[in-house]
Amino acid sequence: MVPNRQTLMKNFQNKTKIIKVSRQLRAVARLAICLWVLGIGTFLLALSAGLREGGNARTIYLASGGLMEMGLAIVVSLNFFRFFDRLTSGELFDGKTVGYLYAAGRWWLVYWLFDLGLAVAGNGWLGMKMDYSFGQLFASLTVIFVAWLLKEAQELQVEQSLTV
Repeated sequence: MVPNRQTLMKNFQNKTKIIKVSRQLRAVARLAICLWVLGIGTFLLALSAGLREGGNARTIYLASGGLMEMGLAIVVSLNFFRFFDRLTSGELFDGKTVGYLYAAGRWWLVYWLFDLGLAVAGNGWLGMKMDYSFGQLFASLTVIFVAWLLKEAQELQVEQSLTV
């Protein structure tokens, strides 16, 4: 079945819209990476000042946990940046592009697990009041689900193209 001219034009317009929005989201992801890197620098300065004043176990615990969380946040943001970068360059939903989205979701899940572990350990061992939420869990599982859905759609498209 050969697509008609209207269908081809609509597909081109949709691709153009995806590329335009992806360009803007890529800029947001780049900004997030820059902010996390600046956050790490600021955090290290504050940590060194705290340790010079005689840091205790809480300071070291929070510092190591905070640095690890910021590192994981950079990895998540970097995978989102790569995903939107590939969309911007016209690589719409191929295996590598969807792989970056899937990797972002998995790293986000690891980030949430680490955050949860840090809060539970801080509450239990150090007697600190640390909050945790399930919002990041829901968001990471949603990103993983969307990546899985796109992967399945690719496989369906390949099967349909082989049967025609």
